[in-house]
This record gives sequence, C-alpha cells and structure tokens, in this order.
Amino acid sequence: MDEQRIMEGLFLFQNLTRLPDLTQLPAPVSFARGESIYAPDDYPKALGVVLQGRAEAVAARRDSAVLNAFGPGAVFGAAALFGGKAYVARVRAAADCRVQFLPEDTLRAWFLAEPQMALNYMAFLTDRVRFLNGKIAVYTCEGASGKLYSWLCANGDGDGALPKLSMTKLAAALNMGRTSLYRAFDELEKQNLLVRKDGKVRVIR
Repeated sequence: MDEQRIMEGLFLFQNLTRLPDLTQLPAPVSFARGESIYAPDDYPKALGVVLQGRAEAVAARRDSAVLNAFGPGAVFGAAALFGGKAYVARVRAAADCRVQFLPEDTLRAWFLAEPQMALNYMAFLTDRVRFLNGKIAVYTCEGASGKLYSWLCANGDGDGALPKLSMTKLAAALNMGRTSLYRAFDELEKQNLLVRKDGKVRVIR
C-alpha cells in the first residue's frame, strides 16, 4: 500500500475537512527484522504507524509471547504517550519495516487545533480498552471459552494462525464435548478474539 495513502487514511484524520501538514513530520525510520522499536525503558514518546513490513508486540519478559501484530497502516505506542512512565511491552520488527512516528508534541498541537482529531483519538483508545477487557474476561474465565482461547494462543504461529483443526481431536485434547467446543468458538468469534475461514483459525492476540 502507498505510504502517503496510509498516512492520509489514518484514523486520526477521519471526518476532518482538511489534513494537517504531514510534510512537517520527522522522516520515517527503517528497522531490520528482530530490531527493537519500543522497549520498556527505551521508547520514543510517539505513536508509531507501520508504513511497510510488519511489527509485533511481545511480553517484556517473554519474547515468545506475541501480544499483537501490526501490518501496514496499523498503529502502536499509545501507552507511551501523555504520562506513561514505562512502556508496557516490547515492540520489535517482525520483518524489515518502515515506521512513521507521530511525536507527542505534534499530537498535542493537532488536538488543540482540531477537536475532531482528539475525539478520534479517544474513540481509538476506547476501542482498545474494550478489546483488552474482552481478552481479560476470556483469560480469567474458567469455562470452555477461556480454555479454548489459551490453547489456541499457545499453539498458533507468530501471527496467531493455526492449520485446519479436527474438532473431535481438539475436544478430546481440551476434555470437553463438541457442542461446548463449538459454542466456545462462537463466543470467541463474537468478541473478535478469533477469525475462522475455510476451516482455518487465526487468533487475535
């Protein structure tokens, strides 16, 4: 996707009559695969927008625990802004990538000049809170949904993708009936915590 088109389509700019001057932003930064972009004690006070390639957030103390993945157009780094004292995870380049940073000072100026942009940002944060609350509810659930979600997260690849699953074998592995298993899949799908297509499953982590 064209980098300029990615920036112009950013959620911050929805319902604006005109875009801010994007030429005043710092130049995009390139990262090699595996390179750290944000770390708990070393991160820019900025939102990151992936322009090319792919990045992923991993648990600060468990690099194997992938929390989220970001392709072109995806945004990360909100937790680094407006008072954050330490970043909550590590973001690394999952492949060679280019990132456009939106510094906190720039965002402050934009929000003061254009209230709609501030509303767009609040809507973005609200969506993230809802998503995280849904994940917390599943992780703390002792029922079929929580058990299934934990198994899928543990057995998916870096993108959360799993091959076609045998419902009979999966039900046996999780020690639950097929009806409960299908119901658990439906519940997770309604909460946007997984996607099913052509018999394959991808977990949204």
